[in-house]
Amino acid sequence: MSKERARRRAEREAAADLERTRAARRARLRSLTGLRRLRALRIAPRSAAPAGRRAPSSALGRHRGRQNGLLLAILLPLNVVYWLVQPAWSWRAGALFATALAWPVLVVVLFDRRPSR
Repeated sequence: MSKERARRRAEREAAADLERTRAARRARLRSLTGLRRLRALRIAPRSAAPAGRRAPSSALGRHRGRQNGLLLAILLPLNVVYWLVQPAWSWRAGALFATALAWPVLVVVLFDRRPSR
């Protein structure tokens, strides 16, 4: 009878040991998942560019950005003055549409450095 009790006790201890091992593994995975979640939520350090926008990495990208900024600085005040002077909404919308269509042409005419023939 005592051999039978010892065998059952050994089985219970083995099952409890297995359960402790499984619980430790689950706890470790839970903590790793929590760490991954925290790492994903961690706020990146502030940089010069706003979140979601990166500074251009090439000289051509920076050059094009300066050109577009200059053209915007010229055309935006012109459109604002036109909106203040012109009362008709159709003419205002037409001016915005003409500005959008003229933008690439103005980039070529004002900033193209290739010699003309």
